[in-house]
Amino acid sequence: MPLEDRAGHLTNFMRFGSDGKPILMLHCTMGNAGAWRGLIEHLGSDHHFTAFDMPGHGKSAPWTEQGDYHTIGTEIAKTFLDQPMDLIGHSYGGTIALRLALELPQMVRSLVLIEPVLINLAFVDNPDLKAIYAQDHQGFEEAWQRGDLETAAREFSRMWGDGRRWADVPVRAQQTMIDKIGMIKAGEHNVIGDRYGFSQPGRLSGIDVPVLLLEGGVSHSSAAAINTALQQRLPLTQRAVIDGAGHMVPITHAAETAKAIGGFWQSIA
Repeated sequence: MPLEDRAGHLTNFMRFGSDGKPILMLHCTMGNAGAWRGLIEHLGSDHHFTAFDMPGHGKSAPWTEQGDYHTIGTEIAKTFLDQPMDLIGHSYGGTIALRLALELPQMVRSLVLIEPVLINLAFVDNPDLKAIYAQDHQGFEEAWQRGDLETAAREFSRMWGDGRRWADVPVRAQQTMIDKIGMIKAGEHNVIGDRYGFSQPGRLSGIDVPVLLLEGGVSHSSAAAINTALQQRLPLTQRAVIDGAGHMVPITHAAETAKAIGGFWQSIA
Protein backbone atom coordinates (compact mmCIF):
# COMPACT_ATOMS: atom_id res chain seq x y z
CA MET A 1 0.00 0.00 0.00
CA PRO A 2 2.29 2.80 -1.22
CA LEU A 3 1.83 6.38 -0.08
CA GLU A 4 3.06 8.84 -2.69
CA ASP A 5 2.75 12.44 -3.76
CA ARG A 6 0.21 12.43 -6.58
CA ALA A 7 -0.69 15.76 -8.20
CA GLY A 8 0.57 17.51 -5.07
CA HIS A 9 -1.43 15.38 -2.62
CA LEU A 10 -0.14 12.55 -0.45
CA THR A 11 -2.14 9.63 -1.79
CA ASN A 12 -2.48 6.04 -0.69
CA PHE A 13 -3.06 3.45 -3.39
CA MET A 14 -3.26 -0.30 -3.84
CA ARG A 15 -2.67 -2.68 -6.71
CA PHE A 16 -4.34 -6.06 -7.06
CA GLY A 17 -4.28 -8.97 -9.48
CA SER A 18 -2.02 -10.02 -12.31
CA ASP A 19 -0.41 -8.22 -15.21
CA GLY A 20 -3.62 -8.55 -17.22
CA LYS A 21 -6.02 -5.89 -18.43
CA PRO A 22 -5.43 -2.66 -16.45
CA ILE A 23 -8.41 -1.35 -14.45
CA LEU A 24 -8.60 1.92 -12.50
CA MET A 25 -11.19 1.98 -9.70
CA LEU A 26 -12.63 5.17 -8.19
CA HIS A 27 -14.45 4.85 -4.88
CA CYS A 28 -17.45 6.68 -3.44
CA THR A 29 -17.44 9.52 -0.94
CA MET A 30 -16.68 8.23 2.57
CA GLY A 31 -15.29 5.06 1.00
CA ASN A 32 -11.71 3.95 0.39
CA ALA A 33 -9.65 1.82 -1.97
CA GLY A 34 -9.98 -1.26 0.23
CA ALA A 35 -13.76 -1.29 -0.29
CA TRP A 36 -13.15 -2.77 -3.76
CA ARG A 37 -11.65 -6.03 -2.43
CA GLY A 38 -14.87 -8.03 -2.63
CA LEU A 39 -15.66 -6.94 -6.17
CA ILE A 40 -12.08 -7.60 -7.27
CA GLU A 41 -12.25 -11.11 -5.85
CA HIS A 42 -15.33 -11.87 -7.95
CA LEU A 43 -13.97 -10.22 -11.09
CA GLY A 44 -11.03 -12.62 -11.09
CA SER A 45 -7.27 -12.45 -10.99
CA ASP A 46 -6.65 -12.03 -14.72
CA HIS A 47 -6.86 -8.23 -14.46
CA HIS A 48 -4.53 -5.65 -12.96
CA PHE A 49 -6.49 -3.38 -10.62
CA THR A 50 -5.38 -0.01 -9.26
CA ALA A 51 -7.39 1.79 -6.59
CA PHE A 52 -6.51 4.87 -4.57
CA ASP A 53 -7.90 6.78 -1.61
CA MET A 54 -9.36 10.16 -2.49
CA PRO A 55 -8.14 13.14 -0.42
CA GLY A 56 -9.60 12.99 3.06
CA HIS A 57 -10.30 9.27 2.74
CA GLY A 58 -8.58 6.09 3.85
CA LYS A 59 -4.86 6.63 4.39
CA SER A 60 -4.48 9.59 2.04
CA ALA A 61 -3.74 13.02 3.46
CA PRO A 62 -6.62 14.93 5.06
CA TRP A 63 -8.74 17.24 2.94
CA THR A 64 -7.73 20.84 3.63
CA GLU A 65 -10.69 22.47 1.83
CA GLN A 66 -8.32 24.22 -0.54
CA GLY A 67 -9.28 24.09 -4.19
CA ASP A 68 -12.06 22.30 -6.02
CA TYR A 69 -12.47 18.78 -4.66
CA HIS A 70 -13.68 17.32 -7.96
CA THR A 71 -10.77 18.79 -9.90
CA ILE A 72 -8.21 17.62 -7.36
CA GLY A 73 -9.62 14.08 -7.39
CA THR A 74 -9.52 14.11 -11.19
CA GLU A 75 -5.91 15.31 -11.30
CA ILE A 76 -4.83 12.61 -8.86
CA ALA A 77 -6.63 9.98 -10.94
CA LYS A 78 -4.82 11.16 -14.08
CA THR A 79 -1.48 10.24 -12.53
CA PHE A 80 -2.53 6.58 -12.55
CA LEU A 81 -3.58 6.61 -16.21
CA ASP A 82 -0.17 5.67 -17.56
CA GLN A 83 -1.73 3.55 -20.31
CA PRO A 84 -5.24 3.09 -21.76
CA MET A 85 -7.39 1.61 -19.00
CA ASP A 86 -10.91 0.45 -18.23
CA LEU A 87 -12.47 2.56 -15.46
CA ILE A 88 -14.89 1.57 -12.73
CA GLY A 89 -16.37 4.44 -10.75
CA HIS A 90 -18.89 4.25 -7.92
CA SER A 91 -21.03 7.22 -6.88
CA TYR A 92 -18.79 10.31 -6.70
CA GLY A 93 -16.01 8.22 -8.20
CA GLY A 94 -18.25 7.65 -11.20
CA THR A 95 -18.44 11.39 -11.84
CA ILE A 96 -14.65 11.58 -11.86
CA ALA A 97 -14.45 8.61 -14.21
CA LEU A 98 -16.78 10.40 -16.62
CA ARG A 99 -14.66 13.55 -16.42
CA LEU A 100 -11.53 11.53 -17.19
CA ALA A 101 -13.21 10.21 -20.34
CA LEU A 102 -13.79 13.81 -21.41
CA GLU A 103 -10.34 15.13 -20.58
CA LEU A 104 -8.17 12.11 -21.47
CA PRO A 105 -10.24 10.18 -24.02
CA GLN A 106 -7.20 8.39 -25.43
CA MET A 107 -6.51 6.84 -22.00
CA VAL A 108 -10.02 5.48 -21.32
CA ARG A 109 -11.10 2.26 -23.03
CA SER A 110 -14.44 1.77 -21.29
CA LEU A 111 -16.47 3.05 -18.36
CA VAL A 112 -18.43 1.22 -15.68
CA LEU A 113 -20.46 3.86 -13.85
CA ILE A 114 -22.13 2.53 -10.70
CA GLU A 115 -24.79 5.04 -9.63
CA PRO A 116 -22.74 8.13 -10.57
CA VAL A 117 -24.21 10.96 -8.55
CA LEU A 118 -24.72 13.55 -11.29
CA ILE A 119 -28.12 14.49 -9.93
CA ASN A 120 -27.85 17.82 -11.77
CA LEU A 121 -28.35 15.92 -15.05
CA ALA A 122 -31.57 14.40 -13.80
CA PHE A 123 -32.77 17.81 -12.63
CA VAL A 124 -32.27 19.19 -16.14
CA ASP A 125 -34.39 16.43 -17.67
CA ASN A 126 -36.98 16.31 -14.89
CA PRO A 127 -37.24 19.61 -12.96
CA ASP A 128 -39.93 18.16 -10.68
CA LEU A 129 -37.32 15.78 -9.28
CA LYS A 130 -35.50 18.66 -7.60
CA ALA A 131 -38.33 19.26 -5.13
CA ILE A 132 -38.67 15.53 -4.43
CA TYR A 133 -34.93 15.20 -3.87
CA ALA A 134 -34.89 18.22 -1.53
CA GLN A 135 -37.78 16.82 0.50
CA ASP A 136 -36.18 13.39 0.80
CA HIS A 137 -32.89 14.95 1.95
CA GLN A 138 -34.38 17.58 4.24
CA GLY A 139 -33.37 15.70 7.39
CA PHE A 140 -29.76 15.58 6.26
CA GLU A 141 -29.68 19.24 5.28
CA GLU A 142 -31.26 20.47 8.49
CA ALA A 143 -28.90 18.39 10.63
CA TRP A 144 -25.90 19.68 8.68
CA GLN A 145 -27.00 23.29 9.04
CA ARG A 146 -27.29 23.00 12.81
CA GLY A 147 -23.98 21.17 13.12
CA ASP A 148 -25.49 17.85 14.21
CA LEU A 149 -23.03 15.63 12.36
CA GLU A 150 -24.27 12.36 13.83
CA THR A 151 -27.83 12.95 12.67
CA ALA A 152 -26.55 14.14 9.29
CA ALA A 153 -24.54 10.94 8.92
CA ARG A 154 -27.51 8.82 9.99
CA GLU A 155 -29.82 10.55 7.52
CA PHE A 156 -27.31 10.23 4.71
CA SER A 157 -26.81 6.55 5.49
CA ARG A 158 -30.55 6.02 5.39
CA MET A 159 -30.71 7.40 1.85
CA TRP A 160 -27.38 6.27 0.41
CA GLY A 161 -26.08 3.52 2.69
CA ASP A 162 -25.97 -0.24 2.44
CA GLY A 163 -29.54 -0.86 3.60
CA ARG A 164 -28.77 -1.44 7.27
CA ARG A 165 -30.48 0.46 10.04
CA TRP A 166 -28.15 2.96 11.70
CA ALA A 167 -28.34 0.96 14.92
CA ASP A 168 -26.99 -2.08 13.06
CA VAL A 169 -23.97 -0.26 11.64
CA PRO A 170 -20.83 -1.01 13.71
CA VAL A 171 -19.84 1.85 15.99
CA ARG A 172 -16.49 2.28 14.23
CA ALA A 173 -18.21 2.58 10.84
CA GLN A 174 -20.72 5.03 12.31
CA GLN A 175 -17.88 7.20 13.59
CA THR A 176 -16.13 7.13 10.22
CA MET A 177 -19.29 8.42 8.54
CA ILE A 178 -19.70 11.10 11.20
CA ASP A 179 -16.08 12.19 10.79
CA LYS A 180 -16.30 12.21 6.98
CA ILE A 181 -19.80 13.59 6.46
CA GLY A 182 -18.34 16.96 5.51
CA MET A 183 -16.90 15.36 2.37
CA ILE A 184 -20.46 15.15 1.03
CA LYS A 185 -20.61 18.93 1.13
CA ALA A 186 -17.13 19.26 -0.37
CA GLY A 187 -18.33 17.46 -3.49
CA GLU A 188 -21.76 19.03 -3.89
CA HIS A 189 -20.66 21.51 -6.55
CA ASN A 190 -20.70 18.68 -9.07
CA VAL A 191 -23.56 16.65 -7.59
CA ILE A 192 -26.42 19.05 -6.89
CA GLY A 193 -24.65 21.80 -8.78
CA ASP A 194 -22.85 21.47 -12.08
CA ARG A 195 -19.65 23.45 -11.72
CA TYR A 196 -17.90 21.33 -14.36
CA GLY A 197 -20.74 21.59 -16.87
CA PHE A 198 -21.67 17.94 -17.41
CA SER A 199 -25.22 18.99 -18.35
CA GLN A 200 -24.19 21.45 -21.05
CA PRO A 201 -25.82 20.50 -24.38
CA GLY A 202 -23.61 18.11 -26.33
CA ARG A 203 -20.99 17.87 -23.58
CA LEU A 204 -21.25 14.11 -23.10
CA SER A 205 -22.18 13.00 -26.61
CA GLY A 206 -18.55 12.98 -27.70
CA ILE A 207 -17.63 10.16 -25.32
CA ASP A 208 -17.34 7.29 -27.78
CA VAL A 209 -16.21 4.46 -25.49
CA PRO A 210 -18.57 1.71 -24.28
CA VAL A 211 -20.30 2.56 -21.01
CA LEU A 212 -22.10 0.33 -18.52
CA LEU A 213 -24.62 2.19 -16.36
CA LEU A 214 -25.33 0.16 -13.25
CA GLU A 215 -27.78 0.80 -10.41
CA GLY A 216 -29.38 -0.93 -7.45
CA GLY A 217 -32.99 -2.00 -7.72
CA VAL A 218 -33.99 -0.41 -4.40
CA SER A 219 -31.80 2.70 -4.57
CA HIS A 220 -33.18 6.21 -4.27
CA SER A 221 -35.20 7.06 -7.37
CA SER A 222 -32.64 9.67 -8.41
CA ALA A 223 -30.12 6.91 -9.18
CA ALA A 224 -32.26 5.54 -12.00
CA ALA A 225 -33.09 9.07 -13.17
CA ILE A 226 -29.39 9.91 -13.42
CA ASN A 227 -28.64 6.77 -15.43
CA THR A 228 -31.56 7.52 -17.74
CA ALA A 229 -30.19 11.03 -18.28
CA LEU A 230 -26.75 9.59 -19.06
CA GLN A 231 -28.23 6.97 -21.36
CA GLN A 232 -29.84 9.73 -23.40
CA ARG A 233 -26.53 11.58 -23.76
CA LEU A 234 -23.89 8.86 -24.15
CA PRO A 235 -23.88 7.08 -27.52
CA LEU A 236 -22.59 3.62 -26.49
CA THR A 237 -24.37 2.52 -23.32
CA GLN A 238 -25.53 -0.67 -21.71
CA ARG A 239 -27.52 -0.73 -18.50
CA ALA A 240 -27.87 -3.18 -15.63
CA VAL A 241 -30.00 -3.22 -12.48
CA ILE A 242 -29.01 -5.36 -9.48
CA ASP A 243 -32.21 -6.57 -7.82
CA GLY A 244 -32.49 -5.93 -4.10
CA ALA A 245 -29.43 -3.68 -3.98
CA GLY A 246 -29.12 -0.09 -2.86
CA HIS A 247 -26.49 2.54 -3.46
CA MET A 248 -23.64 0.49 -2.00
CA VAL A 249 -24.26 -2.23 -4.57
CA PRO A 250 -20.59 -3.02 -5.41
CA ILE A 251 -20.02 -3.83 -1.73
CA THR A 252 -23.29 -5.46 -0.67
CA HIS A 253 -23.81 -7.34 -3.96
CA ALA A 254 -20.25 -7.84 -5.15
CA ALA A 255 -20.90 -11.14 -6.95
CA GLU A 256 -23.89 -9.81 -8.89
CA THR A 257 -22.07 -6.58 -9.71
CA ALA A 258 -19.04 -8.52 -10.93
CA LYS A 259 -21.25 -10.69 -13.13
CA ALA A 260 -22.77 -7.60 -14.77
CA ILE A 261 -19.36 -6.02 -15.29
CA GLY A 262 -17.85 -9.23 -16.61
CA GLY A 263 -20.67 -9.61 -19.11
CA PHE A 264 -20.19 -6.03 -20.23
CA TRP A 265 -16.45 -6.47 -20.71
CA GLN A 266 -17.02 -9.68 -22.64
CA SER A 267 -19.52 -7.97 -24.93
CA ILE A 268 -17.06 -5.24 -25.89
CA ALA A 269 -13.95 -7.40 -26.20
